[in-house]
Amino acid sequence: MSRLIDRLPTPEKVKEKKVIVLSRSRVGTFSLYQALKTLGYTPYHMFEVVTNGVPHLQLFDEAIRCKYSGTVKPYGKAEFDKWLANYDAIVEIPQFFIEEFIEFYPNAKFILVERDVDAWERSLNNTVKAVIKACRSFPLNVSQYVDHYISGFVALHVTFEDVMFHNKGMEKGMEEAKRDVIADGEKAKRLAPEGQLLACTLEGGFGWEEICPFLEKDIPKTPYPRGNAPAEFEGLIKTHVGPRIRNSVLKLLGTALVPVVSIGLWSYMKRP
Repeated sequence: MSRLIDRLPTPEKVKEKKVIVLSRSRVGTFSLYQALKTLGYTPYHMFEVVTNGVPHLQLFDEAIRCKYSGTVKPYGKAEFDKWLANYDAIVEIPQFFIEEFIEFYPNAKFILVERDVDAWERSLNNTVKAVIKACRSFPLNVSQYVDHYISGFVALHVTFEDVMFHNKGMEKGMEEAKRDVIADGEKAKRLAPEGQLLACTLEGGFGWEEICPFLEKDIPKTPYPRGNAPAEFEGLIKTHVGPRIRNSVLKLLGTALVPVVSIGLWSYMKRP
C-alpha cells in the first residue's frame, strides 16, 4: 500500500534531534513545548501538527496506523527524518513510538514527565474527550467530506482513540490506557541510554530547575510557562478548526444552516 511519506521529497537537511520527550499528552507537554522554544530549540508538538495543516495531520495519522495496524510497513528512521527534518526537539509524537525514537536518536537527551494516572484521566476528560466525541458527530462528521483539513483532523483523532483505548472507545478502554501509561513510563526508563534520561513527575513541580541543568542551559529569567491547559486547548481548537467547520458546512448545505452550525459548534466545544 502506498504511503504519503514515500511521496514526499527527501529533505536537503535534517536537523539533529537534541531532545526527545517520551511523555504522554496531558502531562504538561504544551508547557514543555513552550519551554523548549524559550531555550532556543525548534520543537515539534501537536500544536505544530494542527497549525501546519493537512500534510502534518495525515503524516501523524499514517505513522501511527503503519505501526499499529500491522498491514503497512512501519516508519523507520528515514521516514521520521523526512517528516521531522526541520525540528530538533520532539514532543508528544514519541509517546506512540518509544522504542523507535530511542533507537533512531540515541544521542538525544530524553525527558519523561509522569503524572498520577487518575489525574491524567481527569485531564483527558476536560480536553480530549470532547474532541473525540465531536469527531463522530455533527458538524465534524459532515464537514470532513468537503474539507481536507477537517478530514485529516477527524481521522487523526479517531486513530488516537482506536490506539490509545484498544478499539474499545475512550470510556470502556480507559483502564487499559491507564495501565499503558504506567507500562510506557517503565519502558522509557528501561530503554533510554544511561545518563540521558530525565524522569520527573508533574506533581513534583517540574520546571526550569529540573530541565535546564539536564539540558545544560541557563535558567531563563522568565517564569516557566504554565497556563490554563483546558482553556489553551479549547482556544487552539476554536481558532484552527472552528472556522473550517463553519465554512465547510456552509459550502455543503448552504447558508440556511448558519443557526444550526452555530449551535453545533457551541455544543462541540462545551461537551463534558
